[in-house]
This record gives sequence, C-alpha cells and structure tokens, in this order.
Amino acid sequence: MIVHQSSRKESKCETMATDDFISNLPDEVLATIISGLPAIEAIRTTILSKRLKDVWRNVSRLDFDPKGVKKLFPAPNRRRSTVPVIQFGSNVCHDEGDDIDDTDPREEISRVVKNIDNVLLSHERNLISCRIVHLSNSYRSGDVEKWIKYLTSEKKVQELAFLCDDFQHEFYPVSLFGWGLNLPSGIFSCRTLQSLEFTNYGIRFHRPFHHCHNLKTLKLYYCDISSETLEAIVSSCDFMEHLSVCSSTSSLKQVRIFSQTVKTVELESLDLEGIYLSTQSLGALVLHSMKFPAKSLVIHAPNLRVFTATRKPITKNPYNFTRPSKQTKIAEILEYCTHLLKPVNYKASDPMEDPNLFKNLRELTIDLDLNDRREMLILCIVLQRCLSLHQLEINIEESRSEIEEATRDYSSVNSRLPYPETKLWEQRELCDCITFTLRQVSIKGFNGKDGEMEFPRHLITKGAKLERLEIWCNHDWSSEGGKATLGLLSLPRSSIDVSILLKPPPNLLVVLEDGSQP
Repeated sequence: MIVHQSSRKESKCETMATDDFISNLPDEVLATIISGLPAIEAIRTTILSKRLKDVWRNVSRLDFDPKGVKKLFPAPNRRRSTVPVIQFGSNVCHDEGDDIDDTDPREEISRVVKNIDNVLLSHERNLISCRIVHLSNSYRSGDVEKWIKYLTSEKKVQELAFLCDDFQHEFYPVSLFGWGLNLPSGIFSCRTLQSLEFTNYGIRFHRPFHHCHNLKTLKLYYCDISSETLEAIVSSCDFMEHLSVCSSTSSLKQVRIFSQTVKTVELESLDLEGIYLSTQSLGALVLHSMKFPAKSLVIHAPNLRVFTATRKPITKNPYNFTRPSKQTKIAEILEYCTHLLKPVNYKASDPMEDPNLFKNLRELTIDLDLNDRREMLILCIVLQRCLSLHQLEINIEESRSEIEEATRDYSSVNSRLPYPETKLWEQRELCDCITFTLRQVSIKGFNGKDGEMEFPRHLITKGAKLERLEIWCNHDWSSEGGKATLGLLSLPRSSIDVSILLKPPPNLLVVLEDGSQP
C-alpha cells in the first residue's frame, strides 16, 4: 500500500513537469499577460511557442518605445556587431543574428518607428491604450496625425499617449520642447477616447480639442502652451475630470480653470503669476515644486477632499526655479489659503474665494518645518479649519540653519505675526479634527528636536480616534534625538487603538541609557 502511494505521487510529479500550463491558458488570458510588455517584447514571444504565435495580435495595450531596442544597435566603440533582427510585421522574430554596420543610431530608431504602421495593421482587436514614442521627423512627415486618426477611428482606443523624443540626451544636443501640435480641428473627438497624454510638444492651438465631449483625462508634460490655450482646451472638454500640467514654458503665465466637472488638478514645476480655480466638483488639488505669488492663489472648491503641497518634484525637471530656494514656501500657501494674512474684518470681494477651503478636507500632505514656531502656528490654524480630516502627512523641511535655530527669538517672531498671537499645542483648545476625526498621521524627516517633539506628543495624548502614527527619522538623526523620540512610546495614549511606528535610518544604531538597543 505504501509503495502504491509513493508511485502515485511520482506519477503526479512527472505529469506536472511535462504539462505546459502556459499553452493551456485561454487566448484572452495570454493576451492579457503579454499586454503588459512593450510592443517589441510582445512580438518576441512568438518564438517561445507555437501557441503564442499570433497572441500578440490580440493584446489590449501597445507601447512603442524605440528606447527599448537600443540594445539592437552596435556599441559606439564597435564597428560591427551581430544582433537579433526584429521585424514588427512578421509572424515570428528571428533569433539568429545579422551583421549590421555601425550606422547613426537615429537612423536605426527611425527604422523601428516606421514599423509602427506594420504592427497597427497586423493587430486585430480594439485597444484600451496605446503609447508611442517617436522622433520629431515622424511629426513633420504626418505620421502622428495618421496614427491618431487610425487609432481613434479603427482601434477605438481609450487611452492615448505621445512623446516626441529625439533621444538628444544620448545622441546629440538637447533642445527643449518639441514640435507644435498643429492638428486638424476635432481630431480627438472620438467617442471612445477618454485619456490623452502629450510630452515635449508645443500646443499653440485648441482646435484639435474641439467637441471632445468624452475626454476625461489630459496630461501635459514639458509642453509649450499659453494660458489662453489651456483655458480654451479645458472649456472645450465638457466632461474633463483630471488635468495634469508639468514643466511648461514661460508662455504659461496663469492657470485658470472654470469648470463644473474637473475633479483632480495636478500642477508641477511651473513658474506662474497666479492660479485661479473655480469648480464645485474639484476633489483633489496637488501642487509640487511650484513658483508663484502665494497671494495670487484663489480657489473656490467647497468639495475639496485632498490637498497636497510639497517642494520636491515628482518628475525630473530642467528648470532652475525647481530648486527649493526659488519655490514658493508651503507655509505661505497655507497662510493665504486660510486667510491668515487678510485683515480681521476682511470680506472676499472675489466670489471665487472660499471662506474655508479645508472644511471638508480628508487628506492633507504638506512640507513644513516643525522646528519653526511660526510654521507650527500655521499648522495649528490649518487643523482648526479641517473639520473632517482623516489622514495627515508632514514632510519636515528645515527652513533655517542650526545657528539661526539656536539664536532665534520666538517672542519677537510672534509679535511680528500679521494675525493674532496664539499659543502652542498644550495651551490651546483642542482641534476638533485631532479629537474626533484624525485616523492616520505620517511625519517624515524627523530629527527628535524639541520643536518637532511637541506635535507628536499632542497627537498621542489628545488624538482620541488616532489609529496609526508613523515617524520616519531623518538620515542625520542624532542619538539624543533618537532617545527623545523613543520616549514617545511611553506617553499615555488617548486612543486605545493607536499603533506608533518609529522608523529610524538604517545606518544609525541608538543606544539607550541602560545600554539596551531598540
């Protein structure tokens, strides 16, 4: 009996080893797996199995990026090389090599880009998304317009992204901002098209966006666009919900959005004269590495749920003003958003201005220096305006040197505040959001200094609904600051459900007074 069981197990193992589970998967599952690959890699799968021969023709996503085939080109210090040949329009990809000359990489990239036509014509189903990275000559020759028309009319594409990239950072000098997007009127008015993304273009006219009734998302990266053109595009898209603008030229002086459908606005690395937003539907506002007069930020968004303002760019940017010293301080933005710098009896003359922008806020992410008394006071006022805040993230950004910190006269600072002097956390009345609504708090860049310790102490002892407190310690965390931070764990907690996570830098070992290690 035992021998019989053993042989049955061995037989089962042999069956598992010999069965080809991938080949037994349905075509739709295989196509979904391959859809996550760049177009050239998806086509290469045809050499893996006869079962995969034509699966790539039914993928739902195509990503054409010539950078992915740089390995096909000979190295600069080699005159000849043997490389695999990839023919987009063929049924199989040849694994054997052909000798090629060390030609200009731009010519090789251009050859690959031209094969986009072959892939699109060989592809057999509608597309969810398509991304095309092309050279500038593809635009001059009319290829971009041809691809857009084919993808929107024949492939019923839902998400479309174009990047004009001559690979200048690798092969020849950089010239910022690509070719003007001079396309026919209403070319994007496809019923299925919901998302558009353009990188490195000059968008000088809004005509291509006429009658874009179904477009919901528009992302513009490194684009040359004027304030008037951007405003006209948003007005032409009746149901736009998401707008992202990153790193425009000086042509963009202002961002003005008057819409009843826009739900998310993301602005990054822009040098502006003003920001004016009036939309009842706006739920999320994200500002990264911005430079503009804080007093020129006018927002009417009574349903704002998410507000993010940081001075660290998310994407790489070539402009000098993205340096923190040239960006607008987050504390100044908060002062104007909460009307702290307005006269006591001030009444908004602009109907766009919202008396309490943060009333319905659920998530707040900001850069502040918790060692700066003025910025601590600003934070306290902001939290008093937040009546429904659930999640708070603070990235500590020190605004002064250690010498300035040691010699700072806080009394003189308070006396110069343009709004009434307030007291610190323990001496103030409780903020409703800390007592009743705040659930999660994350503090990053923590050093354990005296000024920084006040706020987490207040959260632990007064946050009745707090569930999670994360403290990310800075890389130059001192042993004294570490010991003080560890002392937070022994404080009496207002919430019985709160978990406190201290995350020290990996290269620092804190030794406690009794010699033990955390």
